[in-house]
Amino acid sequence: MHTKILVTALTLSLGLTGCSLQGSASNAANNQLTDNSVIPKIDEVDPKPFIDKKSYPEYYLSIPTPPKDNSLEFERDKKIYKETRKLKDTEVWNDARTFATYDPSYIARFFSKETGLNISKEKTPWTYYLITKVFKDAKTGGTKSTKQHYQRVRPFVYYKERTCSTIEDDRDHINSGSYPSAHSAYGNLVALILSEIVPSKQIEIINAGQKFGYFRVVCGFHWQSDIEAGALISSYVNARLHTNPDFLHAMEMAKKEVDKLTLTKN
Repeated sequence: MHTKILVTALTLSLGLTGCSLQGSASNAANNQLTDNSVIPKIDEVDPKPFIDKKSYPEYYLSIPTPPKDNSLEFERDKKIYKETRKLKDTEVWNDARTFATYDPSYIARFFSKETGLNISKEKTPWTYYLITKVFKDAKTGGTKSTKQHYQRVRPFVYYKERTCSTIEDDRDHINSGSYPSAHSAYGNLVALILSEIVPSKQIEIINAGQKFGYFRVVCGFHWQSDIEAGALISSYVNARLHTNPDFLHAMEMAKKEVDKLTLTKN
C-alpha cells in the first residue's frame, strides 16, 4: 500500500516537473519573441505579407476613379509627364532609374539619409525586416486589385516612348495597369512606418516617401494621379497593419533598436 502511494506520488511529481519544464521552455520561447536578436526568417525576393491579401478590402471602392480622357485632371497628368521628359539624363532621372526597384537593400539605402540611420540587415535588423515584409502588403494587398479593376494605360505606352529603365522592364509593364502606383504605395507606406519609428525626422521621411513615388513619374511608368492614389492607399494599408499583432511586435522591436542606437550616438 505504502509502495503504491509512493509510486503514485513519484509519478505525479515527475508529471508536474515535466509540466514545469514545458512551461519553462514555453516561457523561454515567449521571451525570445521580445529578444532583439531573434528576427523571423523572411524571403527578401518574395516576402509573405503581414496580412493575407484576402483580408484586405477592395480599395477601388474608396479612392477616386482615374482621370477620364479630355478631363482637366488628365490634362494635368499629361502636362506633368511632358515636363518630366526634360529631366532625362539629370541626377533625378538617374535616381529614378536606380530606385525603380522593390529590393529592400535599395529601399534601406534610399531612406537612410532622411532617418539619420544606416538602415541595414546587420545594423537595424528589425527595421530592415519591416520594410522588407510590408512590400507585399502595399502591392498585393493594397494596389493589385485596383490596378486590375481599372487597367489604366501607362504614360510611356500612351506616348509610345521609352522609360528611364531597361527595355525588358518596359516590356514587363506594357500590359499592366498604371492606376494606382504600387511603388508609390510601397514608398509612402515605408515612410509612414519609419516616421513612427523616428518621429523626430517625420517631415524628412514623409518627403522622401513622396519623392520615391515621384520617381515613377520621372521614369515614365506612371501618371501623377497614379502616385497620388498610391499614397492614399498606403495610409489605408498602414491603418490595417496597426491591427496586426506581428506587425505591432516588429514595430516595438524596431523602435527599441533605434532608441538604443540613438543613445549610443549621444
